[in-house]
Amino acid sequence: MKKLLPICFLFVAICCRAQDVQRQNATYTPLETIITDLNADTVNDTIRLYETPVAGDPGKFRKMNVSVNGRRMTFFAKDAWDVIDDSFAKENNNAVKSKFAFVYKEAGQSFITLFGYPYPASREEVFILRIKDRNMEVIFHNKIEEPLKMADINNDGSAELITQATPVFSNTTANGLTGSYSPYLVYSLSPVFGIDKTLTEKYNREYYVWAGMRYSDAIRVFYPNDGSKPKLIKTN
Repeated sequence: MKKLLPICFLFVAICCRAQDVQRQNATYTPLETIITDLNADTVNDTIRLYETPVAGDPGKFRKMNVSVNGRRMTFFAKDAWDVIDDSFAKENNNAVKSKFAFVYKEAGQSFITLFGYPYPASREEVFILRIKDRNMEVIFHNKIEEPLKMADINNDGSAELITQATPVFSNTTANGLTGSYSPYLVYSLSPVFGIDKTLTEKYNREYYVWAGMRYSDAIRVFYPNDGSKPKLIKTN
């Protein structure tokens, strides 16, 4: 068994390399070009999105080029990127006119967020690129709960990303729904990407209920139809 492990790892590495080469050599069709200042130097930069149509596949595009002060970098989706979710678009102010790329600008830096195809409780792929000066850094590219809001919620000059897995509802009444406990999760974007536990608890206590960081079907929550703050259902 131990002798087989190196062979398995080699096989996986070869397959991944083959996929990278295939992606780079694929024919991509321009989808959208966005001109905007991404690093607050008063010089316009460029975001270019490209699609490679595959019949039956979800998603809209798979490649992005970003050019900042003469430096260009190329990024690929793991699977495919899609349009910005309608609810996210309504809740957030996109710094550019695009239904595909969400740009958040703050002092001296910007964040480009691309959204993978949506599934019932999460996004299989969310991509976040930070641009500061001429530097471009992918701070996140993975599965995550459904993104809801990107904003500086604690007024420290740096944005946070708020996500939430979609609750599962079981009972319906005239006044609301009973469902699972699904806390908001607050992610800091700077200086490093990660969950801010203090902000997460504070945000849930203010806008939701608080029973810990983890999603739970065993903990029941009442969600009023009028959009008011949910309530924790106490059980004996």
